[in-house]
Amino acid sequence: MYSTEKKNNFFTFLLILFPVSLVSGPLLPEIISFLFLIYFFLDFSNFKKKNILNNKIILFLFLLYFYLLFISFLKIELYEVISDQFFYFRFILFSLAIYSLVSINKKIFNYLGYSLAVLFFLLILDVIIQFSFGKNLLGMETFTQNRFSGLFGDELILGGFLSKFFPLLIGFIYINEDFKYKNILITFFCLMVVIGVFISGERTALGLTFVTLFFLFIKKDMRKMSMMIGILILISLIILSYYNKSQRYRIFIEPFHQMSLLSENFLNKYDDVSVGYSKESLKKFNIFSKHHHDHYITGIRIFKDNILFGVGPEQFRVQCKLKKYATVQDPCSTHPHNFLIQVLSETGLIGLFFYLFVLIFLIKKIYKSINLKKHGNIKDIEYFVYLSFLINLWPFFPSGNLFNNWLSFLLYFPLGFYLCTINYKNERI
Repeated sequence: MYSTEKKNNFFTFLLILFPVSLVSGPLLPEIISFLFLIYFFLDFSNFKKKNILNNKIILFLFLLYFYLLFISFLKIELYEVISDQFFYFRFILFSLAIYSLVSINKKIFNYLGYSLAVLFFLLILDVIIQFSFGKNLLGMETFTQNRFSGLFGDELILGGFLSKFFPLLIGFIYINEDFKYKNILITFFCLMVVIGVFISGERTALGLTFVTLFFLFIKKDMRKMSMMIGILILISLIILSYYNKSQRYRIFIEPFHQMSLLSENFLNKYDDVSVGYSKESLKKFNIFSKHHHDHYITGIRIFKDNILFGVGPEQFRVQCKLKKYATVQDPCSTHPHNFLIQVLSETGLIGLFFYLFVLIFLIKKIYKSINLKKHGNIKDIEYFVYLSFLINLWPFFPSGNLFNNWLSFLLYFPLGFYLCTINYKNERI
């Protein structure tokens, strides 16, 4: 009994530490996830008793895994399959281990609320200091013009981290009855996240943050806060943009510059802070930018040649080098920088079915939850978990590599909490 309690306490600590580990780089999250795989197998008998392995969501995910494995064997060399795709199932087991742990100790919801709140505060404070003084708390300088990464160093993913954990942070605060002045705390973090993401210079992350805010504002019991939060955010963005021309260009002007939607006379006002683009690349309209546009065209052409199964996970980077796709200026990259295009080109129509099924499921669930009142139990986190999944799979903005380990951890981390809401929805935290 004592050893079981020590084991659970140890893995509870690891779970609370996990979001922090994602800031440190790829090694620590991989170590923690490996330890959680051990926890899964140690606790396997309990999974069989709870019958969680027969859950429709888990069966769906394993079906997706076997499909990805099938097209990988079909399209990719064996050594690549083993090194890249074979162990993808570990993310599903990682989620199941989280579910098992949280089902034993529901206070983990509160612990994660505290840890995420502290982590977000430190990350945003750190990047504000870097933005204001040129160095962050650890003396790290910015590596790129108009981009600030704070504690992430040369990895320009601070905005992505904040925007993708944002729904869960608000959700953990929302359900935690120990938080005093909860509405003030939610307002504070909504404002701080927008400021932090704006400073980071990550436009996609800012867009995702506004998508999250939209869904928070339309939730029935959060509508009263929406006006105040909206006004504070607007004032903050106006002040930040007015006093920092470089960041104003990066966030609001450069996207339209890249899409060839601005006149030269207007752009001349930003000559001192703008990025030089060749006139050739700006002769016609681009989707987001010339680079994105070319990658999307390449991805669609790859899809047309491999309609049913695609070319296999993470194979865009290989196929785009072929001469037949070299019809645009910049056809190649490690991935097409959009989830929808990546799903089409790498997994085909069958993969698209899985992707659209998940998106439709999430939108239906969010729509049904908008007007629900607070229950005072675990079910209250559901809306924010759905929103977290939607933000992590958002199809309409530029994106990272869907099969990247770091993004996969962000995607599968909330799943364990969702499984808990299904099986323990009437329990109080």
